[in-house]
Amino acid sequence: MRITNGMINERTLFNIQHSLYRIGKLHDKLSSGKEVQYPSDDAVVATRASNISSRMRELKQYKRNVEHVQSFVNIYDTTLQELSSVYQRIRELIVRGANGTNDVAERESIAQELEKLKEHLEEIANTKLGDEYIFGGARSDLQPVKEGEIQTPISADVKRKVNVMGYKLEYGLTVHDVFKLKTGKSAFTVLDDAIKALREGNEQKLSNITLKEVITLENSVMEHFARVGATSRTLELVNKRITDVNTFLTEYLSKEQDADLTKVLTDLSMEQSVLQAALKSAAQVLQKTLVDFVR
Repeated sequence: MRITNGMINERTLFNIQHSLYRIGKLHDKLSSGKEVQYPSDDAVVATRASNISSRMRELKQYKRNVEHVQSFVNIYDTTLQELSSVYQRIRELIVRGANGTNDVAERESIAQELEKLKEHLEEIANTKLGDEYIFGGARSDLQPVKEGEIQTPISADVKRKVNVMGYKLEYGLTVHDVFKLKTGKSAFTVLDDAIKALREGNEQKLSNITLKEVITLENSVMEHFARVGATSRTLELVNKRITDVNTFLTEYLSKEQDADLTKVLTDLSMEQSVLQAALKSAAQVLQKTLVDFVR
């Protein structure tokens, strides 16, 4: 087989270009820290890395969902504690008012305090987180209570729900849950009746009807408070699981993708030496032409 100068030139330049290509690839690995960046590098590893990255993005969204739910759970927890204290104070006043030894001035004093507590109850019912009324249910844009009347329709009595990593969490409360009896009577109406009974001196109604209604409202708050606490603990478990899974996936992705920098530096040094040797060899092998002598 006859080897021409053209063939030698072409082959020499091809080898030099190929060496430069390998050096470029090693520089990419060194600068990115990744062994596999493109499917052409390793299709199997690239596919696995893509799937893991997608899963990690899902976990980030799950974490944002958990943090959003946790914000609501925290404000429900604080609000229900405050509501429980108010109902407890109302019960104490009803018991005191049902005592037949109170004179007109004492009953009026109790009635005025109940009026103030009614206003405070309305403020609690209209608690907001951001732009949402936390007791609004499906109508979180609608003020739940106005002038002692529940505005949220019963059709909006929908609990807040979220599905995170297979956990189905129901965490919302509505104004109908903690401000309304099963009979349909609201806490505000109960207070109105109590105030009226006090001013009329109707101790029997206070002890036989109003007191029982207030105790029922108080028990309802404690039941929902326990559920909120259970939801909070579940959120803690879910958040921990998200963190653990994310840590595992991060480590796995690192093993799949990350480059061995020591090896890359060694290979890069070797390739640079090979390139220098190739250039020196090319300088000796490639023949000069008349163009090289033109100045």
